[in-house]
Amino acid sequence: MPKTQMYALKPAAIANLIEAQQLKRWWVAELSGVHKTTLRRWLRGRIARASAVHIRRLAAVLQTQVQEIGEPAS
Repeated sequence: MPKTQMYALKPAAIANLIEAQQLKRWWVAELSGVHKTTLRRWLRGRIARASAVHIRRLAAVLQTQVQEIGEPAS
C-alpha cells in the first residue's frame, strides 16, 4: 500500500487567509472535509501535519496554492 504524502502545515498563513476572507472556521473545516476540532488543532499547531488530500481541499476552500499553507513533510 503506498504511503500517503504528508504536508507540514503553516498555521499562521492558514489563519491569516481565513481572517482576510472573513470566513467562518466551521465552514472552512466542513468544506475541507475535516472536523472543526481538527481545523482548530491545525491552527494552534497541535497537529503539525495534514495529508495531501486535506491540504489540497483546504487550499481550494481558501483559494490559494498548497505551497502557501503547507510544504511536503519528510
